Amino acid sequence: MKRKISSLYIHIPFCRNICPYCDFLKVFKNKKFEDLYTSQIIKDLTSLKSKFHLFKTIYIGGGTPSCLSHVNLEKILMVCDKLHTKFNYEFTIESNPEDIDINFLMLLKKYGVNRISIGVQTFNSKVLESINRNYHLDYINLINLIKKYINNINLDFIYGLPGSSLRTLKDDLSKFFEIDVPHASFYSLIISPGTMFFNKNIKEVDDEESSKLYNLILNEMRKHGFNRYEVSNYAKPGFESKHNLTYWRNKEYVGIGVGSSGYIDDVRYTNTRNLTCYLKGENEEEKEIITNSLLKEYYFITNLRLEKGFQLKEYKRIFKKDFLLEYKNTLTDMFKLGDVEVKNGYFKCTDKGLLVLDFLLRDLIK
Repeated sequence: MKRKISSLYIHIPFCRNICPYCDFLKVFKNKKFEDLYTSQIIKDLTSLKSKFHLFKTIYIGGGTPSCLSHVNLEKILMVCDKLHTKFNYEFTIESNPEDIDINFLMLLKKYGVNRISIGVQTFNSKVLESINRNYHLDYINLINLIKKYINNINLDFIYGLPGSSLRTLKDDLSKFFEIDVPHASFYSLIISPGTMFFNKNIKEVDDEESSKLYNLILNEMRKHGFNRYEVSNYAKPGFESKHNLTYWRNKEYVGIGVGSSGYIDDVRYTNTRNLTCYLKGENEEEKEIITNSLLKEYYFITNLRLEKGFQLKEYKRIFKKDFLLEYKNTLTDMFKLGDVEVKNGYFKCTDKGLLVLDFLLRDLIK
């Protein structure tokens, strides 16, 4: 019997360059491995037809999906086109700006891709060089070209990169508003063990500076008509990412590809991170059985990232308890400090609370 799960994630691990801050599973682009990987992905995708109803969202991420050869990309898109609903669907692909040209966009349009997420990181050429992005692009012309084929466009930015400053961020925001796209994601630089930045002892900006940069983004985005619907994501009304909301609402999804994760039937799984094994069709999943206490943890971790928070009625339906009574002692100080509030039947973090979300979660998840 087919399952109804709304969202499908597909991981493409290949990159032309390895970004020094990236801790996602990735490998250098290699034609032989790319061809083999495409064949295995197609096998996995084809197997989904008998297991699941049509998906409402598909997201191809990486890595850098746009660095695939157009031949291999078309093979994957051709299968994906038969896996999603034909109305009110969202089909996203991640892309690096230097990969985007008219042939790439025509290919996306042909197979129903209707949302593109572009890893800009910053418009500052000197800062780009520090993260191995050695290119100079006319973004106004590039975005105008994309809009001829896709109008649901996201730009990803990272603030706090080495060599950047408050001025850099102000310039990035100014250019972003000039370009006029409906969605943006702003992430603070995180230095993870094993990355090149970690090995070079690059440091993250301190909490005070990070808060200053974050508040600048928040204020400017609101001023220009964007809603912060998740702690790092901003959209014009109607352009929120439906796929990512699946994650943030703690809903089930299917993950395909090396190192990808999924969540089905109270089990969170991660596919093998060993590319050689994956290419042989040997996929030993790491599995985590979601108990009631773990479900509650994930529920808080995901939903409290949302601007709206979570609905108190929904919490009671899922966990059979009144949240405000159950956590009365823990919540008292949070309410007093103005970190949380109840609004329109939802429990949510305030602007102040989202800045210290990790600390609030620590107190809720004991």
